[in-house]
Amino acid sequence: MENKQQLLHRLAALLVMLLLCAGLAGSRLVDLQLVHGQEYLERSAQFLTTTSTVSAARGEILDRYGRPMVSNKTGFSLVLLYSDFWENKEDKFDRLLDLAQRVQADAAGLNVTGDVSKTLAAAKKQAQPAQDEYTDETEEEAGEARALLNDMLPISASAPYTYTAEAGSSSMSTLSAYIKDSCETLGLTAVQTAVRQAREAPVEYDADGNAIDKTKQIDATALVSPTEFVAAMGKYMTEKLGMAANLPQDDVRTLVGVYYSMRQVGFSKTITFTLADDVSMDLIAYIKEHHGEYPGVEVQSEAVRQYDTTAAAHVLGTVGVVDATEWKDTYKDLAGYQMTSVIGKTGLEKAFESYLHGSSGSRTVETDLGGSEVAEQSTTAPRPGDNVVTTLDLDLQEVAERSLAENLAGNGRGGAAVALDPNTGEVLAMASYPTYSLADYNSTAAAEDRANDSRHPEVNRVTSGVYPPGSTFKVLSAIAGLEEGVIDANTQITCTGVFEYGGQKFTCKNHDTPMTLDVTGALKYSCNTFFYTVGQKLTGEHLEKWSERFGLGVVTGIGIGERSGHAAGPTYRAEMKKADPSTRGWQGGDDVIAAIGQSDNGFTPLQLANYISAVVNGGTLYQPTLVRNIKSYDFSSVVKNETPNVKEKIEISDETRRLVMQGMSEVTDEGGTAGSVFADYPIKVGGKTGTAETYENGEAFDNGLFIAFAPFDDPQIVICVVGEGAGHGAYVAPVVRDMLDEFFTADDVENVDAVPTENTLLR
Repeated sequence: MENKQQLLHRLAALLVMLLLCAGLAGSRLVDLQLVHGQEYLERSAQFLTTTSTVSAARGEILDRYGRPMVSNKTGFSLVLLYSDFWENKEDKFDRLLDLAQRVQADAAGLNVTGDVSKTLAAAKKQAQPAQDEYTDETEEEAGEARALLNDMLPISASAPYTYTAEAGSSSMSTLSAYIKDSCETLGLTAVQTAVRQAREAPVEYDADGNAIDKTKQIDATALVSPTEFVAAMGKYMTEKLGMAANLPQDDVRTLVGVYYSMRQVGFSKTITFTLADDVSMDLIAYIKEHHGEYPGVEVQSEAVRQYDTTAAAHVLGTVGVVDATEWKDTYKDLAGYQMTSVIGKTGLEKAFESYLHGSSGSRTVETDLGGSEVAEQSTTAPRPGDNVVTTLDLDLQEVAERSLAENLAGNGRGGAAVALDPNTGEVLAMASYPTYSLADYNSTAAAEDRANDSRHPEVNRVTSGVYPPGSTFKVLSAIAGLEEGVIDANTQITCTGVFEYGGQKFTCKNHDTPMTLDVTGALKYSCNTFFYTVGQKLTGEHLEKWSERFGLGVVTGIGIGERSGHAAGPTYRAEMKKADPSTRGWQGGDDVIAAIGQSDNGFTPLQLANYISAVVNGGTLYQPTLVRNIKSYDFSSVVKNETPNVKEKIEISDETRRLVMQGMSEVTDEGGTAGSVFADYPIKVGGKTGTAETYENGEAFDNGLFIAFAPFDDPQIVICVVGEGAGHGAYVAPVVRDMLDEFFTADDVENVDAVPTENTLLR
């Protein structure tokens, strides 16, 4: 009975507590809904809570001594909010054009105070426009900001329109996919027909048994001219989206480019659109002063890329907003990425994207209906990306680029120079001529300039230029002949200037008088007849085997994009014949000319430098590398160390190495093919010149090649230079000399300029 009484007391107490809780909750609901309900309803209608992504600063890229090559600076962007700027707004294109033109004026250094369209028109017509409409500031007065309009469309800014990117590039592939997706909407009948035929064609399967989507194989940009695309987009935007009719042609192109970019990033209620990056304080001030005219336009600060050198553009690489194709194929499922993320597109920026990107943060704010911030509710700080310390010597890189330009500009073509540490595979310099500017790479004008340069400045000739090696290949022929036993140290061959084989005559014009030469003399004078004989005895099968051992015609694994090239021999000729049955099969004459670096031989300058590195270091073929290590964002720790990666240990006898080294030593002596440049050099240099006849668009010309190493007794650097149309290897040797001058006068790390970045660690 007593236990029952206690239980009833406990139940009563619990009931009282429940009634009290219910009463409190009820009173709170009454307060929220009845007493202050109208107040909170009005507040919710007047204020919005939005969460935005705070992008992380990308990691820096530094040279081997810690000097920044690519860093960051604080910039300002114009960001558009879909609901306030775009959705159901009849004047959206008018405001968009006004903003785009102000950005273009800002990029040109014009501080517009009047009608922006008139200002731009005047600027195109006059060298010194009227001062009452705008002021023309110098770059120093305007600061470092160079506004960049977000225009991803790879079409020139002005008529006559041209495509500004290489066929097959990411930007062109994205445009092609867009055209195919929109061909019916835009009325592009040629693409519609091609897509329909591809869908109706018999199904084919790949090697894995998957059906091949033939529509993906269609290059729509080959079926639609840039003029047709701009016109079709302009018509659609006028008739369906409310863009004003009869706009000037350049204004239509501007709006088409920006609208195309909006589509690429998925501009919507949940995704903002960055209209312009790195805008000046003058433009920011104007937008702030006239904020009522620009609803839905926000100014946001962000870290933007700062290029601390004009060198190494091909190596460092480019960045840009992820496009639709990249998003779908790569970044959609990766944490930390949105469709508005900036990613590495080429070079080291792309190769080390996972380290450089960092982790985004977030910011939640309360804004009023006008878009003005009322209160910040929460912030998660972003984590900057890690820093990449390269193997490059910035001073050597700059000298290489300057010397290439000075020595090759008169040829009207291009060239390349690469320097390796033969004992580690580290790339000390990698220069391609002509080059381009990273600072304004994404501008439409710069893209147009690159597209109009017939020398293809975007190609990294060191890794993607495939050249006949000419006589630089004779070192390999000598090694193969000695190791296979077809020649030895006592082999002597007399050259009269003509070599006959199989009813054919092959000439040698590399020395003026008949000579009887051993292998070292043949290398010194680059005697064709000696190596014709080696090739005849050795055959193409053995040549291609030794080429592969030394990494010729094989990708190096450098990691920033490269071509494999091809080593001459029966195997590669069979591949050619399979692709084109009319190709002649491998014959004895090919054995002969392959041994002097002609026939089907085609290698990159990086492969050539790497093969000579393996010769001079005793047979170790390294995988070339551009990175020494990766350090944390604050430089406090090493995230990853790169160590030399040996691809192959090539067995060559001491006697073989002694003979070819002696031959390369005599190349730079008085009377050698490079003696005029290096006979009096204070440091003993070894090397091999080369001349290779090349055909391009029906025109024949000779490339000059030179591969050198120094010091001869203890090689610390190997350099390969190629000059397109240079004529002879001796004519590019001055580039090598300039690079050696820099390398051997730089002394040691203590004499390198002080590093300005506060937390950078020297190594």
